[in-house]
Formats: sequence, structure tokens, C-alpha cells
Amino acid sequence: MAATFKKIRRRVWLILNTLVVLWMVVGVLCVQVPPSTFWPAGFIAMSLPGALVFNLLFLIYWLLRRSWLLVLPLSALMLGWEYYGRLLAINFENEVPEGAKTLQVLSFNTHIFNAYNKIVEGVPQVSNDMVDWVATHPADVFCLQEFYSRVNSVEFNNFNRIGTRYGKYKFASTSVGDRIKADLGIVIFSKYPIVQGNTIRFQNTPERSANRAAWADIDVEGDTVRVYAVHLQSMSIKSEDIENTYSAIGDEESFKKESRNVARRLKGGFIARDNQVQQLLEHIRESPYPVIVCGDFNDIPFSYTYHQLAKELGNAFVEAGNGVGATYNGPLPFLRIDNQFYSPGLKPYAFETHYEMGLSDHFPISATYVLEPKATE
Repeated sequence: MAATFKKIRRRVWLILNTLVVLWMVVGVLCVQVPPSTFWPAGFIAMSLPGALVFNLLFLIYWLLRRSWLLVLPLSALMLGWEYYGRLLAINFENEVPEGAKTLQVLSFNTHIFNAYNKIVEGVPQVSNDMVDWVATHPADVFCLQEFYSRVNSVEFNNFNRIGTRYGKYKFASTSVGDRIKADLGIVIFSKYPIVQGNTIRFQNTPERSANRAAWADIDVEGDTVRVYAVHLQSMSIKSEDIENTYSAIGDEESFKKESRNVARRLKGGFIARDNQVQQLLEHIRESPYPVIVCGDFNDIPFSYTYHQLAKELGNAFVEAGNGVGATYNGPLPFLRIDNQFYSPGLKPYAFETHYEMGLSDHFPISATYVLEPKATE
């Protein structure tokens, strides 16, 4: 009887493990499918982290059982190794080569420095703390999304407080946004001269939309690096939407309504970012200089958007970061939706997610790059 039960249990676990491997395979395939062609692929791709984790648990289970069946999850792990690297980064600290030319880049969705957040007690102090933190950060280049500045305000004159006061060069891609003529958008600050810059306005996106990309050619002591600051289409999901969905569990009708609302917004975001990343990549391919592409991509590492960028560019977190690198400061944990990508000619030696700055709905990220000598040098 015991032997029969053991055989049945083994067969059940094998079937479950096989289903997880199939889940992984389908998820990996869906990561490569444009949502504009088949939008359900975006939802399946989002579930890929679950398959990766379950496959790892099966590997441990078969290992503890000392069963040859560990070959199944082990093979899946090896085939999906790239995706495990996107889930969890493990890197040892490398010393920057002596005499190397470096560039430290900070990227931060500042959430308009909470200028409109009337709910938070002590908003002026919160905003001041955020601005001061950014202004005094030792980075060489700052890529700020959802930037906000008002010329006639001591508190919110952030072009001055972050840039002019510290002698930084800037390229601003902003629109006049409210009744008091504030500038909102993307701004690139640099301690090195900005040779030129421009805006990439995404198709089918309103001209004043915050979703855009800005680029600037920066002269780093004789070498030029093109830096992109990107803000792709938002998921358009607020904290209240997630909380409402959680609270609706148990109420079938309410849960269906809230779930459909979230799913509809996710679908729209998948399709919009599909088009935006293609337009962005077309511009990147034409760059005559090494590029750093950073910002708020509003998509996880198991998305079509991320995959398209990762096919052509390295990712600083994967190569130099550690842990899960979550950048979303909201009710959904472990989401890494802010990234820094880079092209050949650059090498990241350090990456940090700044959890000490938790006043926005995103955590800032910074990376230090070494500009590799040109082949002719």
C-alpha cells in the first residue's frame, strides 16, 4: 500500500512539474510576441516569474528526494537562465580600472515632487527633501521623469534648485502643465556639456503627454555619450484600483468588475508600449555614439518591451546589481519597472536602487559606467 501511494505521489509531482515547464516555455514564447499583434501574450508573459519560481522549487524537491527526475527542472533552469537573471541579480563588486573614464547616471521618476499631493501631511517639506536629495546626489548625469518646476516659486523652481545652482547643463523636454504655468515632463541635467538634444514624441500620444523620450549628446572629457531619458506609457493603475481589487475578493460581482477594469488598463498599456519601444529602438540604432537608455518603462523584465531592449542592449542591474531590484514604491511588491540599458562601448561597474529615497512612487536608480577605450586608441 505504501509503495502504491509513493508511486502515485511521484507521478502527480512529475505531472505538476511538467506543467510548470510547459508554463515556462509558453511564457518565454509570449515575451517575444508583440501585444499589438496578440495582446493576451502580455498577460501570459507577466506570469512567467511564477513559473520560474515553481520550477526552482521542483528542482529543490527532486534534489532532496535524490531523484533522477531533477533533470527536468534542471534542464528548464538552464534553458531559461537568462530569465532567472532578470528575476534575481547576483554580482560581486568590481573595482573600476585605474585611470578609467567613468560616468555615473541617476534615473528617477520624481512624481512631480509631490507638488499636487494634497493628501500627504507636510507636502512642502516632502517636496523639499526630494529636491535636495536629487540636487546633492553625486551623479554626473540626471534623467528625471515627471519633472516639475515653477519659475515663480521658491519651493518649486527646480530648474534652479537642481541645475543652475550647481552649474549643471540641462536639456528639458517639458510642457506647460497647469494654471500657474509650471513645466512638466522630462529633464536631463549634466555636469558635462550637452552638445545637443531633442525629444522623441511617440505616435498616437498627445503632444503634452508625459509619455515621451528625451535624448542628449554629452561630451565626457572628449568622448560623446548619448543619454536617453524615457517615460513609456503608464499602466494607468492607481493604488486604489489594486486595493479595490483586493477588498473585492469574496464578492464575485465586485471582484469581476474590478478585475476587468485592471485588465483593460493593462491591455491598453501593453499595446501602447509595444509601439513606443519600436519607435525608441529605431532612434537608438541611428546613434553614432554609445548610448545609455534609462527611465520609467512601466513594464516588468518579463515583458515584450523589456525583451526588445534587452536583445540589443545590456542591462545595468543585471550586470552590476544585486537582489530583485524592485523600483515601484507601491502596493505591488517586487516590481522592477525602472531600468538603465547600455550599448557596447560602456561597461557598468556599480548599480544601486536608492531605497533611502522613498518619497516618490518610484525609487531612484543609479549606475556607474566605464567608457571603454575606442579600438583606434
